[in-house]
Amino acid sequence: MVTHAAIATDVPGAHDHPLVTRFAGSSIVGYQQVAYDKAVLPLGPIKPGTSDQFTKSDLAEGRITRIAYEAPAGKSVIEVYRNFAQALAKAGFTTRFECADQSCGNGADFSDRVIQPLLEPMHARNAMSKALYAVDGNMRQLTARLERPEGRVDVSLLVAQSDENQPTGVLLQIVEAQPMATGQVSVDAKAMSQGLSRQGHIALYGIHFATDSADLTADSDSTLNQMAQLLKNEPALKVFIVGHTDNTGDLNHNLALSQKRAESVAKALTSRFGIAAQRVAAKGVASYAPVASNQDEAGRTQNRRVELVAQ
Repeated sequence: MVTHAAIATDVPGAHDHPLVTRFAGSSIVGYQQVAYDKAVLPLGPIKPGTSDQFTKSDLAEGRITRIAYEAPAGKSVIEVYRNFAQALAKAGFTTRFECADQSCGNGADFSDRVIQPLLEPMHARNAMSKALYAVDGNMRQLTARLERPEGRVDVSLLVAQSDENQPTGVLLQIVEAQPMATGQVSVDAKAMSQGLSRQGHIALYGIHFATDSADLTADSDSTLNQMAQLLKNEPALKVFIVGHTDNTGDLNHNLALSQKRAESVAKALTSRFGIAAQRVAAKGVASYAPVASNQDEAGRTQNRRVELVAQ
């Protein structure tokens, strides 16, 4: 999904997750990202008389991103919620749990629990408390899951409004079960085909190059072989081989490097695996299409990749 650009009122260091857009005009009032941890996924309402227990829940482990948004004035809970729910469904997420208003349980208790991971800074806590403390039950909640070759993604969403004089608040929790930061995800021809049919592209982290070079290393052969197998299995398929880098170093250098790397992959497929040249086209885009923040090594590792894109 395409994200809206960050706006001036976002808390410092915060940004949208690449998989989920913000509601247009919203600002980020709380943000947290953890490289690897576990998170509770609500599959039922809060138990009566408790502030931290759901009638049913699940645990997910992986890279966790939590974002609290404040929607523009005049936007209702139902309008904001429907936009998120429709966007998630369009992206292929399957709903696991959904509730509205009093059926979600005590909105005040739920707000207290979900805000805890985002306690700093103080001004963010105050903003989130005002937006999400749905004491009168004006809230919507959703838990959804996306299965993809790169790894499962779980999303829990809370949209709430404390009263009509306060803006609608959104709390989004995203758990990536197999973070691409590992750089070791093995993808076979079947998984590549599924990724292309579902999303139109798939990242291949099994393609490796010598440092600052377009020379493929020997451990790339397994993934190259699966790419070739995919193209042989689907003779009508044509693809772009797209090279990506992180934002370290000079942009023009990275553009040239990513182009050469994409060309190396295309050349290997045609010269070593017998794929017709007209079926593969190479393009390097450097750091123009990141899938994670370049502010840490985990994100930069995700961004250094080769993608297979259906023409």
